[in-house]
Amino acid sequence: METRDRLFTEEQYIKQLAKYTTRIEKLNSMIEQSEKDGDEISPDLYGRLFDCRVYTIVTMYSMGENLESIKSNYILTINVLEKCWTPYGYYVQMLWLLSIGIMLEYDNNVIDKLRVLIDMKEVKDRVYDVLLNYRFPERKEMADCVFDAVPYRAILEVSDLAKTNKLQATKRLEKYLKREWYRGHSDCAWHDDHKYGIIHDGYWSFESGALVKVLGLDDSSLKGLPYYPYDMVHWNDNIK
Repeated sequence: METRDRLFTEEQYIKQLAKYTTRIEKLNSMIEQSEKDGDEISPDLYGRLFDCRVYTIVTMYSMGENLESIKSNYILTINVLEKCWTPYGYYVQMLWLLSIGIMLEYDNNVIDKLRVLIDMKEVKDRVYDVLLNYRFPERKEMADCVFDAVPYRAILEVSDLAKTNKLQATKRLEKYLKREWYRGHSDCAWHDDHKYGIIHDGYWSFESGALVKVLGLDDSSLKGLPYYPYDMVHWNDNIK
């Protein structure tokens, strides 16, 4: 197996996945016991379970797992997100799942679960809108802002450029990947975590891959760039 994010070794990723699996089993057991006892289950408990599930997906992708294995975990992760999501707490993770769902071409009924959560909270965000409107053209929402300006404001330029000049849109996306994406997440807990050798899920700009697919951009110049999930964008190129 060839790792996609080489800042950790395959052995390190395997150990990390084992820890996530153990935590997921423990949290599921706690939730099941609470249900049996008729106790109210805290959104925080679901939040901890969601963290383990979503970071399991990212870790599996980073270590080089095949995409079918990743897809098998996706639905379970969404089911947990429905119980704990807020735009303030899980904006980035929602964007990951929405982007992965677009790239791996999940059915609309699956993506619709994410749409319902976003629309229910009336989140004004261009990135969400561009991705959702691709799958649900009748929706027609298009915000002129992003929920989290740093680093996602660049996506406003990418989506606007794509209407008239797809080459320039790709170049703007390339700048975003090279200079803005990672630096723009300096306030995230996972930023620079590879330096400590304890835990590292992987660094991926999943929304960049989804935008390439949605906007119809030529991403040949992006192949091999750090943070760009090229093989996820092209996972079905050779499927007959």
